[in-house]
Amino acid sequence: MVWACFSGAKVGPLIVCKSQSVNAERYLEILEHGLVTFVNDLFIPTVESDMITVTTDDSFLFMYDNVPCHTAVKVTQYLKRRWVPIMKWPAQSPDLNPIENLWVSFKERSHERFFYEGRRPSTYQEVLQRCKEILKEVWIAQEMELVKKLIESMPRRVVAVIAAGEGHTKY
Repeated sequence: MVWACFSGAKVGPLIVCKSQSVNAERYLEILEHGLVTFVNDLFIPTVESDMITVTTDDSFLFMYDNVPCHTAVKVTQYLKRRWVPIMKWPAQSPDLNPIENLWVSFKERSHERFFYEGRRPSTYQEVLQRCKEILKEVWIAQEMELVKKLIESMPRRVVAVIAAGEGHTKY
C-alpha cells in the first residue's frame, strides 16, 4: 500500500506503508511526513526571491476520500490545526479524486519497470527494499503533463458529479 500527493508544480513524496491497513494513527504519521513536508516545500521562497508566496483556499486544496482513517476526529483536528483546506466530498464519490487516474498510470509504469528488472513480489527484505526504491523512482519520474491535465479536469469532474446526482460519471 502506498500514499502520495501532487500539486500543479510537482509530485510529492511516495510513502510505502508496511502493512495493507492504515488506521488514524498511521495516517497522521503519513500526513506529517508526506503532506505537511510537501506543502512546506511548495511554499518556501527561492533564494533569488524577495517575496513569499502565500497559499489561499483557491490555490491549495487537500483531497482525500471518506475512508474512516481519513475522517477520524483526530485527523480532521490535525488538519484544522495545520490550516489545511479540505475538499468536501459527497458520500460514495471517488469519481472526483484525480489521483485515482494517476494511480492507473503509476501502476502501469511500475509493472513495466518491475518486468524490465525481472522483479516479482517477494517477502525477502532486500527484494522488498528494492521494490520500494523502484516505486519511489517511478513516482518521481511522473510526467507533469498528466498531473496538470488531471488538475485542470477538476471543474468538469465536479459538474459531472453534481449532474449525475448519485449516479456514475465517466471519471
